[in-house]
Amino acid sequence: MSAHESRRTSAVIVAAGQSTRLRATNDAPRKPFLVFEGLTVVEHACAAFDAVADVEEIVLVGNPADLARLAQLASNSSAMKKVSTVVPGGELRIDSGRAGVAAAKRELALLAIHDAARPLVTPHTIERAIALAAERGAALVAVPVIDTIKTSSDGKHAESTLDRSVLWSAQTPQVFHAQRFRELLERARAEGFRPTDDAALWERYVGGVPLCEGDAANLKITTPGDVLFAGLLLRARRGRREA
Repeated sequence: MSAHESRRTSAVIVAAGQSTRLRATNDAPRKPFLVFEGLTVVEHACAAFDAVADVEEIVLVGNPADLARLAQLASNSSAMKKVSTVVPGGELRIDSGRAGVAAAKRELALLAIHDAARPLVTPHTIERAIALAAERGAALVAVPVIDTIKTSSDGKHAESTLDRSVLWSAQTPQVFHAQRFRELLERARAEGFRPTDDAALWERYVGGVPLCEGDAANLKITTPGDVLFAGLLLRARRGRREA
């Protein structure tokens, strides 16, 4: 397989959550439809993958209630040109990822799975993760933990301090050799293993996942404070481009 062939990638962007920790009311928009700098969260996420030459398609996984709106957005937005299909997500994160993988083209070498709630991911980060996965089979974008992390079994008392020198905070994208990852998904289904992120499958069945150091700005929008911070970062990026 040539170097180019080994990097041909399907991106699976998961936007299927309920956004319960963010929405003040049921009428408030879910995370994919929050607007920053003229684009929705899901458009920002798609635009980063759209800018990467090795990404040949984007499979968008949405909340079943949002499918029509996501499909209309994808057909009209210049930031979502590579979206090939929109599919419904499942009950848990692993179920939504599996739905997206099932819809991805089987002839492409890699699968890059990304949370739409991380709209500040950069094409550079995606490119480095793809290159690492093409070489070593998998890549996990992550950043070293810089805070002191405590454990607490009751939520009231700190009981121990973890060694932060061995701790990493997982981000997305997480990129895998496509055929191998499909096999891992089937193995996990048979065993009822339903982890909260995709790299956990590789850890369980294969071993250590190669780390691709990410960017602290690649934050996951979860709380109203994250919304404010993401808006500031996007405005700062626009200011640098215009300077």
